[in-house]
Amino acid sequence: MRLYSRIIGFYRPYLPAIGFALVFQVASIGFHLLKPWPLAWLIDRVLAAPVPIGPGGFAWLGFSFTLSSALLAASAATVIITFGAGLMGLASHYLQTRIGLKALLRLRTKLYDYLQRLPLHFHDRRRSADSTFRVAYDAQAIQTFFNRGFGTVFGSALTLVSTFAIMWSMDGHLALLALAIVPFLWGAIYLFADRVRRQTTRKQQEESDVLARATEGLTSIRIVHAFSREEYEVALFQREAQESFDANLELETTNALTTLVVGVIMAAGAALILYFGALHVLSGTLALGQLVVFLSYLAMLYQPLEQLSYTAWALEGAAAGMQRVFEVLDTEDAVPEKPGAVPIPRCRGEIVFHQVSFAYEPDQPILEKIDLHIEPGQTMAFVGGTGAGKTTLLSLVPRFYDPASGMVTLDGRDLRQITKKSLRDQIAVVLQDTVLLSGTVRDNIAYGRLGATQAEITAAAKNAQAHDFISRLPRGYDTEVGERGVRLSGGQRQRIGIARAFLKAAPILLLDEPTSALDLETEAEIMDVLEALMRQQTTLIVTHRLATIHGVHRIFVLEHGRIVEFGTGPELLAANGTYARLWNAAHLPTQAT
Repeated sequence: MRLYSRIIGFYRPYLPAIGFALVFQVASIGFHLLKPWPLAWLIDRVLAAPVPIGPGGFAWLGFSFTLSSALLAASAATVIITFGAGLMGLASHYLQTRIGLKALLRLRTKLYDYLQRLPLHFHDRRRSADSTFRVAYDAQAIQTFFNRGFGTVFGSALTLVSTFAIMWSMDGHLALLALAIVPFLWGAIYLFADRVRRQTTRKQQEESDVLARATEGLTSIRIVHAFSREEYEVALFQREAQESFDANLELETTNALTTLVVGVIMAAGAALILYFGALHVLSGTLALGQLVVFLSYLAMLYQPLEQLSYTAWALEGAAAGMQRVFEVLDTEDAVPEKPGAVPIPRCRGEIVFHQVSFAYEPDQPILEKIDLHIEPGQTMAFVGGTGAGKTTLLSLVPRFYDPASGMVTLDGRDLRQITKKSLRDQIAVVLQDTVLLSGTVRDNIAYGRLGATQAEITAAAKNAQAHDFISRLPRGYDTEVGERGVRLSGGQRQRIGIARAFLKAAPILLLDEPTSALDLETEAEIMDVLEALMRQQTTLIVTHRLATIHGVHRIFVLEHGRIVEFGTGPELLAANGTYARLWNAAHLPTQAT
């Protein structure tokens, strides 16, 4: 029940529109209930009248009818009633569809917003394609709940009660006999409901896996081609697709079986009414026209019963999708916004680590008791072997993660007491592999500060030494970079990333292996640009290219999550410790000191 109450919560803003939709639906049902009567009137008054219609015709409710006018009246009434039912149904359907789509829009936006705000802990453990599937497809279940659930249940229930009341007034015994199938119908619903939900859940997961495999294979197309692994990737995809095929076939088989079961039950009910209704006509207790009307109402009675059956199974399937959506929305934020957190103005850039420890898994520490004090405007470098904890240490500054123990402060304030948005507004980041978004060069540079003018964007590009190559592109700043910037070289992407950092002009700069993927010549050019950027900000840089950071204010050497030595480059070489060993392993001439 909690699942359904949460779904209803998404529809509360649309209650007035729902009220109008129900009014139109009631009017449509009223017109539908009138549909059999023109035919019944025509049969009993004209076609099967005890006395043939004479030249003078006949009178009914104060109106005189000839044979031709009676036929015309019955035909016109049928058209008018059908048009009224259709018009009211169209209005109701439009409103209900609009309401369902508005709720879907609201849920998708909320889900995507929450995914954007969840910490890296969450995304590190989940395929991005699975999250995409939940936003794009699982969320559609909320529309199913309204359009196939509320709308169908209300309309079917009202039609059912109204139709049964009319049938009862015509022949109570036949009306009760028509309901004899209900226990069998609901028994079938109960029998198949759990199976439908389980199979739908499996189908959704398998479809998500297919999307994940396709996304991974296509985004890695260069490495696939480079190693001639096309057949291998196709085989992996085919395996996932086969699992999806099996899940879909299983669910569709169940759906076909439910259709068969419901159809047989309905046919048995219709056969009973046809048999006993014919006996009532032969015995004179029921007119032929009334039997025709009764059989028409029987179809109208069984249609909502059938709809309610399919609705129950549709809701079970939708429940599976909504459970996957709420699974994300119920995920606890491991880096929560503290209730008392406050936004801060532009900071000075003093960063202090107080006995900071961190672990991705409880029994696998990454950082242990880190103490650091970085003054505003200083450049600090972090070096060490793979897995030493360098990138993790940087990730604590923008609160991508929170320490397991200890505290990181900015200008003397615990980062957890600062709103995440205002904290991250103080930080610019340049990564090893600059991520560009689909769009133009201008869009990607302006991502550093939305709303920047073209003059500001151009100035940032010039500072990053990117303006010249951008000007040579086919459409300059309006050139599309392609998905993840595939139309640009590594050095070009890196310069755009640096231009983005220049434009943001944040007081803190984080550099994570900014030159490791570049050749030596490009690296030298990029470092010249970065040095200009670093002079303006408090900078933390992670790199294994020791020559690029040998002259910074201080270098910290990490091993197994601990700082084992620190100092300037020359001091560390003279100490002949871990730094000297890393330096010598890189075959760097000591004259650089």
